[in-house]
Amino acid sequence: MRVPSPVKPIATAGSAVKEAGVGVRMLVRGVGTWRTAPRTMAWGLLPAMIAALVLGVLVVAAFVAAFPAGDWVAGLAFQDGSWPHGLLRTVVAVAVIGAAALISIYTFTALALLVGQPFFERISRELDAHDPTLDAEDPEPWWRAAVRGVAEWARLLLLTIPVGVLAFAIGLIPVVGTVAAFIVSATLGGWLLALELTAYPLSRRGIVSLAQRREALRGHRARAIGFGAAVFASFLIPGGVVAMMPAAAAGGTALVRSLPADPARRAATPPAPR
Repeated sequence: MRVPSPVKPIATAGSAVKEAGVGVRMLVRGVGTWRTAPRTMAWGLLPAMIAALVLGVLVVAAFVAAFPAGDWVAGLAFQDGSWPHGLLRTVVAVAVIGAAALISIYTFTALALLVGQPFFERISRELDAHDPTLDAEDPEPWWRAAVRGVAEWARLLLLTIPVGVLAFAIGLIPVVGTVAAFIVSATLGGWLLALELTAYPLSRRGIVSLAQRREALRGHRARAIGFGAAVFASFLIPGGVVAMMPAAAAGGTALVRSLPADPARRAATPPAPR
């Protein structure tokens, strides 16, 4: 099993921003796949629509519960009808919606990839089709990959919940809380989305488990977060989540192919003469 060699972490803030920008461009490249391979990308719409129904239910539930939760929290501190009560009620409601958005977006992505495994695998495989260094077959049967995917989804979901709680707590800070909570959600949630969306291309490179994916992306964390945060933001566009899901899957493959430590890239590079 091939595992990428350790890569030194990014040392400066400027290089981290540059790397994050490269990650954003990988999503743009994934969107461009709609132009170069529209039929292949269209296969990803059906599972994305199924997952979007689940996302819709979660979002509606969050909106329904947000203001009652705000009323309850505000009522503990202020008299009903006062301006502090109304302000705190609104702040809590926005925080609840923000935390729910993070959990919903991750759940949507994981569910879409699980339901549409053959479709998104096809998208990723076709983008890698011209790379002669990759194996022709997946390193494990599809059913085993599906079982492992469910277990990994549950593990990452358990990480998403405390991130959502953290975003909720930050969202309670007056004035700057909403913006700060969005940044935290996009950053931490972006890392989780990058781990999920690179599963197919990394598995064809012999990097199968969640721990191996974390190790493969750790040296390029800023690039992975830039990509995942861009996906997170694009999924917030009303009506765009279904069309963007195939692009996100294609972008995950582009991200892996862009990594200097890509095992396929190293395998294709002849050893230096001694």
